[in-house]
Amino acid sequence: MIARIFLSCAVIAMLLILSVHPAIADYNFDGFPKTDELEEVEQGSVKGGVYIDGGHGVGLSPYTQSFNVPEGEVKWARLYVGVWGGKKENTGSVAVTFNDKELETLELEGEADTNSNVYCSSHGVYWIYYDVTDNTTSGPIDAVVTTSGEIDGRMYGVVLVAVYEESDGEEVEYWINDGNVNLHGEGWSGEYATNDEAVAEFDGTVDVDKFAAARLTVVYLTGTPGLNDYLYFNDEKLCDGDNCDDIANSKKNFDFKTFDVIDYIEKEANKATFELGDEDYLHPVLAVLSLHTEEEGDSDLTVSNVAVPILYTGSTNTISATIENIGDDPAYGFQAALYVDSEVVSTASISSLAVDRNKTVDFTWKPDREGEHVLWVYADYNDKKAELCEINNINTPLTVNVIDFTPPEIEIDQPEDGEIVDTDVITVSGTIEDTSKNISVLVNGAPVILSGKKWSAPVSLYYGYNKIIVNAVDGANNSATEFVLVKSLVHPSGESESLPSEESKGIIDSAMTFAKAPVDKIGRLFFGLGVLIIIVSIAAVYWWRKGSK
Repeated sequence: MIARIFLSCAVIAMLLILSVHPAIADYNFDGFPKTDELEEVEQGSVKGGVYIDGGHGVGLSPYTQSFNVPEGEVKWARLYVGVWGGKKENTGSVAVTFNDKELETLELEGEADTNSNVYCSSHGVYWIYYDVTDNTTSGPIDAVVTTSGEIDGRMYGVVLVAVYEESDGEEVEYWINDGNVNLHGEGWSGEYATNDEAVAEFDGTVDVDKFAAARLTVVYLTGTPGLNDYLYFNDEKLCDGDNCDDIANSKKNFDFKTFDVIDYIEKEANKATFELGDEDYLHPVLAVLSLHTEEEGDSDLTVSNVAVPILYTGSTNTISATIENIGDDPAYGFQAALYVDSEVVSTASISSLAVDRNKTVDFTWKPDREGEHVLWVYADYNDKKAELCEINNINTPLTVNVIDFTPPEIEIDQPEDGEIVDTDVITVSGTIEDTSKNISVLVNGAPVILSGKKWSAPVSLYYGYNKIIVNAVDGANNSATEFVLVKSLVHPSGESESLPSEESKGIIDSAMTFAKAPVDKIGRLFFGLGVLIIIVSIAAVYWWRKGSK
């Protein structure tokens, strides 16, 4: 009897053990929860609106992001946090304070992570969400994120999505899709199968005659400017102003953009498609579609401030501008542009701007010449918004002075450093890169005439090693110097040695390195040689004495 009871208990215990599933990591290199799709997490309709805001690109911890939620009762809200882990094996933690309330501190475990609200993919890219419905209020709100541990810990950005209801609001239908898809090529080592497309599907039927406006908002992590990627809505390519082929183009690895898609809405099966293009790694993490019964209202965009630092040629300068909405209604999905001497040199996207609020955006400019330039910022420069006033979109033009502190860049193409020749005259040639057109070049003290960026000059050589020095000075008196060492085998008698064998070139190269070594390296070398001589001398004396015995 006791044996049967014992056996029954053992069987029950074994069944309980087998019924407990081991923890499965919430991680996949190609994307989580899906490798090719942002999943729908909320869908519905509301008399009010969907607030989406965030930014502001890669930054150090603690990282603060400010929001300004419209008036109304919040029905649903998620706070999203993007964190860079550095490697999928790295671990750490993230702590968030939102609207003065401390949220749950999460332990981030990379490829072993099991947090239900953490999406981890690639080499440790985290997209984390928090349910903040009960803690989101209208008006200004701050989110402060602090990271620690082995992870890199820098933040990509923080985004708030809030569905709110208001008594006199318009009717809005919405879809909210999220995830962390890792779009990538074969990888720098060629070890991965490509993952080059993802979708966000907005299921359900749409009464296309009911809605007057439609907006698609997307968020990307890890995008790189200059590498093409593409975004489609119902197979129609979307453009960010004039940019249709590099949607994730922020220099701060965080892209937050809104598009007008009212002309592309279908009765059913609407979807957004993300294509990798030339990007190495690209993470679409959020897609929100909202349909509105009212057309966009009357905004009024102005440039209230432009901050210009000391400007340098040959350097990427950052100019900040504050864009303000002084109209009656919010403005969605527009661009501002930085003009220099009547040409657009940089643009910045603004996804939304509430009434009586402002946003500061950064422009970059790399001047190609020194001196005076005329600069201004233009809000809604491609005239996408219907505004109360269309003639107040620019600041008063500024006259700025660009300083040239950049020395010329000298390239000696011929001869090669360390070259050995059997002649006593050689042609030295190369190129000069500089923002100034007024450049003088000297080769061993003799002036050389420039042909565009190219220069050349004959140089006489004496027997042995010759140091050929090239100097360049630009119009701002910035100077640069480069040199090469060349060995001539021609004796004063006119005879020449034979060129060295391949075996001896290694010794010559070492001698060249020694000749060009800094003083401290030469000192250490002489010290080492001295020690070696002493050791050899002691050994010789020892063996001599031993032999004399």
